[in-house]
Amino acid sequence: MVLKFEEFFANKEFIWKPGLERVRAAVEEFGGKDYPSVIVAGTNGKGSTALATAESLAWNGLKCGLFTSPHVYKFSERIRIGPREVSEQLLNEAFDSVRPLIEKFSLTYFEASLLLALEVFRRERVDCAVFEVGLGGRLDATNVLEHQVGVVTPVGFDHRDYLGDSLEAIAVEKAAVLKPGMVAVVANQQRPVLDVLKRRPVSELHLYGKHFWADGVKVEFDGTEFFYMATVPVKTSSVGFHQAVNVSVALRAAQQLSERFLGKRFIFPKELKSKLPGRFEVLRKEPLAVFDGAHNKQALDALFKLLRQLGLRGSVVYSGFRDKEQGRNLEAVARYLRWSGGSLYLFQLPFDRAVSVEELVSEARLLGIDRVSVLDSISLKELNFPVVITGSFYLGGFIER
Repeated sequence: MVLKFEEFFANKEFIWKPGLERVRAAVEEFGGKDYPSVIVAGTNGKGSTALATAESLAWNGLKCGLFTSPHVYKFSERIRIGPREVSEQLLNEAFDSVRPLIEKFSLTYFEASLLLALEVFRRERVDCAVFEVGLGGRLDATNVLEHQVGVVTPVGFDHRDYLGDSLEAIAVEKAAVLKPGMVAVVANQQRPVLDVLKRRPVSELHLYGKHFWADGVKVEFDGTEFFYMATVPVKTSSVGFHQAVNVSVALRAAQQLSERFLGKRFIFPKELKSKLPGRFEVLRKEPLAVFDGAHNKQALDALFKLLRQLGLRGSVVYSGFRDKEQGRNLEAVARYLRWSGGSLYLFQLPFDRAVSVEELVSEARLLGIDRVSVLDSISLKELNFPVVITGSFYLGGFIER
């Protein structure tokens, strides 16, 4: 089935318009929402944390909407009820309802996708919802809604052209989602970021490592096990120590929303089975092929640390966008390749925003990566050796299985 939303926005996904006036007016005319919600900001781990929050609430018998971005393979990944994607038929029917508002207020792709999610959640009569911030926080469309719980996942350097050149400046943009009266749940942060977050006028501030934490983390190829606050055993299908942190944050946020704003006692799920595409996604086991959308130094460091912990040596297929710090990213790639003994394969993404393979080749040579090749396609049949595909979530759409 063809999605009417994607037909309408063909070749317009990356158009950005400043300001929140249009989307705020559209949401007001739409009628907003009448259920409590969680907003998830940060640099890395937003999607995984948002999904784990929604799945935990669904596990407690609540009908929870989930809005995330970007999608990797298909648009329906962005809008879910609990951990499950909604049908294309429902998306088309919802789009017919909100299209007049999208046209009236000239909404961008992301703004319109938020409005579409609100219509889906209205039709599904959700009890609550989780909204992942697209970029930043202060000027993100998700921030025009009134939320009850605000989450900030680890903050690092990314989108400097939009968010600022220092951790403090970036943190200010992210922290803007934390507003008076909200309960804030914050992952482990660097000191400059934490100082900014502590100044926000929230009613309560829950800090990872102080008010809640993960103990006894055990990372395996097929998932991660840990104890939430040393007492509650939890298993997640997501892989990595950082995922234990993400899930701990999600559990705290879900508990706060359920008990504080829905009046429902929260029961901690023993196992979370859902994963978003492009998060240590195993495409093939023998020889190993993993796809991970890590696209900044912090995320790439976490990915390659995980691969080393699991003893997984391989080559790297890489590409990305110009607004990312490709030099710092490729430093992380180079360190892994020195350990793994693999080669670097570069691919040209067919977008105006994409960095050219010529620039990447030049940067790789400067970093001492000698075995560099350029691919015309990303074919797993031809990549018949252990390989990690990374650098952008958008690479997922070009992997030939």
